[in-house]
Amino acid sequence: MNRFTRSFLAISAGFLLALGALSPVATATATPGQTAVSARGPLVEIPAKAAVQRAVPPSECSGTLLDDYVDGLLGDMTNAQLAFLFAHLDTLLNVPTYDALFFGTTGDPDYALESHTHQLQNTFRDLRRFWDIESDDIQLMAMHGDVLLDADRIAATLTAMVAAGEIAPMTPAAIALEAQTVATFMQSQGGFYDNPLWTLNAFAFTGEGESDPVISALPDKLVFGDGILAAYDAIGLGDVGPRVIMAHEFAHHVQYELGVFDTGPSDPAAATRRTELMADAMASYYGTHKQGLAMNKKRVTDALLSFYTVGDCQFASPGHHGTPLQRERAAAWGADLAATAQPQSYVLPAETFVALFEAALLGIISGP
Repeated sequence: MNRFTRSFLAISAGFLLALGALSPVATATATPGQTAVSARGPLVEIPAKAAVQRAVPPSECSGTLLDDYVDGLLGDMTNAQLAFLFAHLDTLLNVPTYDALFFGTTGDPDYALESHTHQLQNTFRDLRRFWDIESDDIQLMAMHGDVLLDADRIAATLTAMVAAGEIAPMTPAAIALEAQTVATFMQSQGGFYDNPLWTLNAFAFTGEGESDPVISALPDKLVFGDGILAAYDAIGLGDVGPRVIMAHEFAHHVQYELGVFDTGPSDPAAATRRTELMADAMASYYGTHKQGLAMNKKRVTDALLSFYTVGDCQFASPGHHGTPLQRERAAAWGADLAATAQPQSYVLPAETFVALFEAALLGIISGP
């Protein structure tokens, strides 16, 4: 990744072909889903959005439990809901994320964790103890789909996204129309606003180093979508998945604090692969360490690879995360490092861990 966590979701092309919807239907109003115009790239990647837009066919790099799960979410939608999804794709998939990014604060009930609350809070507290970085300023919160019921919140989020260059310019009138259209439809569709697809993500954020004063003033955050937590429950990894997500996302904050994103390859794809594989290794190190979660190596690796941090074959993409095999090797490397701790209670300083990983990275990428 660049400075922000991202993951990759893949949807069967056959399913979307059957719908005749390989590309989003243009909105009749304001086209809020136009590609972000910022030269630095998006503040947060929306994995579900990328999946629907690309409709990537199954391959050795995308065949995971996630594919079936997302296909199932689409398959459960009515024709009217599917048509609305593709007509308003970016609003539906951007707004819950960016609402939490721009407006979410710890203590605000609109952004309170509602799923796996104690599990996430306890793991967050434990990670702050485990890694020797400054982390008191990180805010932990959730994103919920109910923002899509509120035209005012939708409009405020779209306005903030336009100001930040995250979407193409829209007039206030166009924003108001899009917001009311989405809110009205969602209010008519029962629990559709709570579909996991809208919040199928978790991300770490820091505004440090951003030139935009509004973005740079935002607090450091860890944001967890209801959708990604529901997805882990659905595939039977609800006991370990949220904790491993937390460890992976917290690892990005470790990287922020140590300046890892400011070093490394100049090629965006190679740079993202480096930081993502490192975060996998850090999550596995914490997950299997006696002073961390002390969990089974296979269980931790399964949670990393099967769902959330999916490997991919988009080798030239700035969002390239590494192939599944590379991610498996990174996770195994982190777990093996934890197993060799002497004494077993010893936790490596974060800087030492990063240095060791940098030395091992070429082997992780290329294999034995």
